[in-house]
Amino acid sequence: MNWLFYLIAVAAVIIVVGIICFILGSSHRKKIAENEIGSAEAEAKRILSDAMKNAEAKKKESVLEAKDEIYQMRNDAEKEIKERRSDVQRQERRLQQKEESLDKKIRKLREKRRKTSTKIKSC
Repeated sequence: MNWLFYLIAVAAVIIVVGIICFILGSSHRKKIAENEIGSAEAEAKRILSDAMKNAEAKKKESVLEAKDEIYQMRNDAEKEIKERRSDVQRQERRLQQKEESLDKKIRKLREKRRKTSTKIKSC
């Protein structure tokens, strides 16, 4: 009977050790799973942070490119306006010269007419 008691005691110890191992194993798996979840969350936060930084950098780059383009367009427009003003001023000077030339011709014609009229009256 001694060996039966010994056998029952060994079986009880094995069952208790098995239960303890099961509980410790479950606890260990739970900790590993929690660590993996924590790592995944940290990685997700890092990826999101990097994406936000990249998006902000691209936004700033786009704004700078747009400002540069606007500046270039403004300079081009100002250059074109300056050229057009210069053309208009040249045309105004030409018209003024033509007007002065016509006025001079009119004065000469009037003088010639007056002289011709005077000659006709004297004859």
